Amino acid sequence: MRFWLASTPVLLLSAVLIVANWIAKPLSTLRPKVFVIGLSKTGTTSIGDALALLGYKRLGWKDIRSRHLVHTWANGDYGALIDQTRFYDAFEDLPWPRMFREMAELYPDAKFILSLRRDEQVWLESMRRHVGRGAWQPYAWFYGATEVEGNEATVLSAYRNHTADVREFFADKQERYAEMNIDDGDRNWDTLCSVAECPQGRIPAVPFPKSNTATHWNHNVLIDFMHWLWSWTITRIEEWSAASYYLGGRPNTNVILRACWSVIDVIEQACSELYFKLAVQQQAPLEVR
Repeated sequence: MRFWLASTPVLLLSAVLIVANWIAKPLSTLRPKVFVIGLSKTGTTSIGDALALLGYKRLGWKDIRSRHLVHTWANGDYGALIDQTRFYDAFEDLPWPRMFREMAELYPDAKFILSLRRDEQVWLESMRRHVGRGAWQPYAWFYGATEVEGNEATVLSAYRNHTADVREFFADKQERYAEMNIDDGDRNWDTLCSVAECPQGRIPAVPFPKSNTATHWNHNVLIDFMHWLWSWTITRIEEWSAASYYLGGRPNTNVILRACWSVIDVIEQACSELYFKLAVQQQAPLEVR
């Protein structure tokens, strides 16, 4: 009896993982992939939302695994990122802007969108507010600093260099590439439909999404506090676990961390699959112009 009681949690967890692993199998109907390779605060979430309206299964910053993928990328471990590409057909936000060369080679039929802002000073101010919500070490890897205040020239240089690098790489691959300015509003549908699959090859008759703006971060005191607490907790766990992996943590601790992240990854993937299938079932057909 004691053995049965002691083994029940293990059996339940095993059953959950078996079901989750079955649900999390890659779809066989994925489209040619679309990578949104603009930096933060250039409308990447809005473009991802637009791709979701078109029926694309996307991996973006709202997925908790994206934070962990940033650390695997920074430490030269691309395996986790490549593995995730088996499950999705659209990708946005970090760390994908720094993976466009590898993804272009891995997926010859993939398309790439560089998201930009019309005015780089507007982008800088957006970044100032965004980064000011909380310190995060990986900002330095992408922007050269963990905060904008006092580092404006460095952060702007990172933006300009990224734009130049992307344009140079795709100079002879224009059929696979497009640039989008989120400030262009509904005109972005024309650009998006030049690289993504739109219904009947026509422009959707809905406004282009404008997501992740400052108003999306302001709800009420309680919700804002809960969001801050969750973000802070996940950030600390993610940075601590990544540091242990890559900076010589205790072997036993690393084994436990890897096992935990593997379990989280399978469950998250299963939830993502269920959410995508439910969204597809509930989404009404897009009207076109």
